[in-house]
Amino acid sequence: MTRARAFHPWHFRIIDALLFPVALLVVLLEDVVWVAARNLLRGAAKLAVSRHLSRWLGTLPGWAALPLFAVPELLGRVSEGWALYLLLHDHTLAGAAAYIVGRGVATLFALFIFQACKPALMRLRWFAWTIGRVGAIRDWARARLAPAIAQLRRMAGVPGGSVLLRFRVWYRLAKRGLRVRR
Repeated sequence: MTRARAFHPWHFRIIDALLFPVALLVVLLEDVVWVAARNLLRGAAKLAVSRHLSRWLGTLPGWAALPLFAVPELLGRVSEGWALYLLLHDHTLAGAAAYIVGRGVATLFALFIFQACKPALMRLRWFAWTIGRVGAIRDWARARLAPAIAQLRRMAGVPGGSVLLRFRVWYRLAKRGLRVRR
């Protein structure tokens, strides 16, 4: 008969320390990048072409929608190749800009496809399970970082809300850190 090993409190501290950077990245992506992308997609949704394409994508079954994610991935790979070419020819800023813009556009296309096809994709069991796990990781990360985020907001004197306010928090904190006290 084997006995289950109990975790000691210091095991959890080590696990938390190792996973903290991952949690920070998840919350940053969720709170800043995802919000900005959603706002851009809302603006694009006002275009007739976007509405028509979204309706058409919504009619596809889940198995037919999955290969569509290869299109933005291919776009991202092309932008990476172009960025690498520019970097190799000593165009550092242009290469960085090509990479960032290409990856940004590819991400927006992937989000557009996901939002348009979400009901059909969620009927695929494995896809719904994966999205549920990602949501659980996101919720865990937010719960772990909530006290730190609340403290940063109190220190900066700015309540949470828009992306601009979140950047203002970091700006004020940086200004406070650079002040010379006499």
